[in-house]
Amino acid sequence: MDLYLQSAIFLLIYMVVHYQITDPTLRKRFAITCLATGLTLTFLLPYVAVILRMSFLPVFIFLLGLLLFITRNTFRRQRNHPPHPLLRAPTMNLAPNFPEDPVMRQLLQLLHEEIGLPKHKTLRLDTSLNFDLGCDRAEAKQFMEALEQDFAVDLGDYDAYRYFQPPVFDVFLKRRAKGRGDKVPLTIGMLYLAIKTHSWDTQTLENLS
Repeated sequence: MDLYLQSAIFLLIYMVVHYQITDPTLRKRFAITCLATGLTLTFLLPYVAVILRMSFLPVFIFLLGLLLFITRNTFRRQRNHPPHPLLRAPTMNLAPNFPEDPVMRQLLQLLHEEIGLPKHKTLRLDTSLNFDLGCDRAEAKQFMEALEQDFAVDLGDYDAYRYFQPPVFDVFLKRRAKGRGDKVPLTIGMLYLAIKTHSWDTQTLENLS
C-alpha cells in the first residue's frame, strides 16, 4: 500500500481515537497496548505487515501508542471550582484530630465537588458518605471513578452494593445486589486510607475505620 495512503489512514485513526478515548486510565491502557503491539510486530511478527502489504504498520501502531501515552491527561477534568469553606478555614467544621494534610484537603475538595459537603456539620473520619452525607449509588459511582483517576487508587475488591442500594426500577442490578444484606458505612476515613495506600482492600479499610 502506498506510503501516503498509509499515512492518511494512520492520521485518520489517530484523530478518531484521540477524541473518542478521553478517560486517562483507558487512554493509558490503550496506549500501552499499542506500544506493545508495535514492538511485537516489529521484532517478533514482521511478516504480518508484509502479508497485509502495510510495511509501516508496526511503526504507525507504535507511534499511535506513543502519542496517546504522551497526551493521556489531555482530557483530565479541570477543577476550577472555588474551594469549599472547609478548605479556606480548615478548623471550622472539622472534628478534633481530624487530618489536615494536603491529601485530606484534596479529598474534601473532591467530596465537595462530587457529592456536596454540609456547611454546618462537623466532619469526622467516621462520617459516612451513604448514611451521613446522603450519597446515593449514582453519585458514588461518579465519585469513585474520580477517586481512582485523581488519586491513582486501585479499587481492588470495592463492591458498591456493600454500601449503596441499586435503583429500585433496575431489576438486573437488584438481582446482582441480592444477598449483600444491610449496608455498611463508607466513611471518609476509609477513603483517606485508600488514598494513602493507593489501594482498596475492603476488609482492611472497614476494620481500621
